[in-house]
Amino acid sequence: MDGTTRHWSAVINCADIESMSTFWSAVLGLTPVSNDTAFRVLRGDRGNVGLQVSDDPVTYRHQMHFDIYCGVDERERECERVTRLGATHLRDSDDPNDPFVVFADPEGNEFCICPQAWVTSQ
Repeated sequence: MDGTTRHWSAVINCADIESMSTFWSAVLGLTPVSNDTAFRVLRGDRGNVGLQVSDDPVTYRHQMHFDIYCGVDERERECERVTRLGATHLRDSDDPNDPFVVFADPEGNEFCICPQAWVTSQ
């Protein structure tokens, strides 16, 4: 590293920054840093997410998504929690060695719930 401090954030393009702020803040335990209506950072202890208003709808396979890790015994509860918050269940992995679950946020961006044991076993 060259000694330069680098900051980064995953950014999700969205049409409705308010509903996406509410959804991702609740799912990931984040706090909006501002009330900007074009670009907003959601800050948390374990990472940040940027939301950027875009005129282009989500219509093709996504180039970026979140994997949300939880304990093996917490997977079902976490799936129920994100569904209550507005996520749509898309599919479950059919591979018992890779037991993730795919959801879509309110604007169709995909994300996965992954048991933490899977991550640590790789």
